[in-house]
Amino acid sequence: MDRISVRTAALRLGLGLALLPVGTLADPMAPFVEPPFADECDAIHHFDEGVAPPIDGCSVDPLCVEYEKRDITAANGGAVDFLAAEPARFAIAIPKCRYWQQDHWRVQVSPGDPTIVGWDGSYWFDKRNATGGAEFNNFTIGGQTGSPGQVADLVEPTDPNLAAAIRSYGSGSGGGGGSSFNLGIDPDPACGAPEACGDDPAVSRTRAAVAAQCACASALRPGLYRKCVSFVVDGEIAAGRMPAECRSDLLRCVRRSTCGRGPTAVTCYRTDRRGRTKCTIRHNRGECRPPEQGSAVEGTTPSCCDPRTVDGCS
Repeated sequence: MDRISVRTAALRLGLGLALLPVGTLADPMAPFVEPPFADECDAIHHFDEGVAPPIDGCSVDPLCVEYEKRDITAANGGAVDFLAAEPARFAIAIPKCRYWQQDHWRVQVSPGDPTIVGWDGSYWFDKRNATGGAEFNNFTIGGQTGSPGQVADLVEPTDPNLAAAIRSYGSGSGGGGGSSFNLGIDPDPACGAPEACGDDPAVSRTRAAVAAQCACASALRPGLYRKCVSFVVDGEIAAGRMPAECRSDLLRCVRRSTCGRGPTAVTCYRTDRRGRTKCTIRHNRGECRPPEQGSAVEGTTPSCCDPRTVDGCS
């Protein structure tokens, strides 16, 4: 199946990829992976239903955002709110060199009605080396589990471009599966040279291999988990799938995780009175305490390398 125009898909789905001057998508490099710069995100900036991000806010780069699009209805103005927020979502992504967007789409006739169609999406681009990725998953029809092929068939009579995007990047029966890919454009020199590890999708693929082969939650001891991760990482390096110089970055994140430390261990984000935030590992939830005149919050992910979720551009 030919890949559709990234710009066409993006304009239909509200993706950051629409902001790049691309025509048709280059051949996919690999199955979808999260962006290699994910651990450089200061946070995942979360925006609720119909909330437009401030045009002059979210000045960080890379910018990583999550949008709730679960209330797209005609009866209560949800559709109007959704459309009104889209220009601002595009505007904050336009100048970014590295951008990651996750969103959750749910469409219903009236509030409280079963979802007619729904899916989740994850999309990113990196102008430093002209790479990106896109994936749609968790499809539902009428509140029940569906497939990208089924959803595309329902959408096609009214929006064939959207149907093509779902078939191209949907994970599951009737979909092409998510992909990470070359964007088919030159890297943007204004964004600087790519970082050896921070912009290399090979690092993301290795992280995915680690997640698939090393169970964090059930690890009995930190040392056993580190041994598993080292084995996987070294195997990727030996196979020529990841640069050896990135090994230390991945193992550093293992040491900054709760894996193997027991079910009560948490990541703890402590912010001092000057607004500086530092993540540490605490063996028990009650040990995540704020510094003097500061604040503390428990993380929702097992590693300090994973970006925390915050509301808006805060």
